[in-house]
Amino acid sequence: MAIRGIADGVASLAAAVAALAVTLPPVWFTHVAIRADLAPLWAYVPAGLLAIVGIIMGAAFVRKASNGIAPSQDHRR
Repeated sequence: MAIRGIADGVASLAAAVAALAVTLPPVWFTHVAIRADLAPLWAYVPAGLLAIVGIIMGAAFVRKASNGIAPSQDHRR
């Protein structure tokens, strides 16, 4: 049963990395576009919200990984 917990933790860690990889690069490129005057200043609002969502999702998956819970499960198997 220990192998399953480790595998579930690794899967949750991969989900955390994926969540951050999907949400944070658009935030960075939005920031770069605003600094280069290619996007309006108000674009920081949706970029900030996307960053908050990504960080919350990443933290939730890291918490699951530390407890050995699979990304799609609520409790340990």
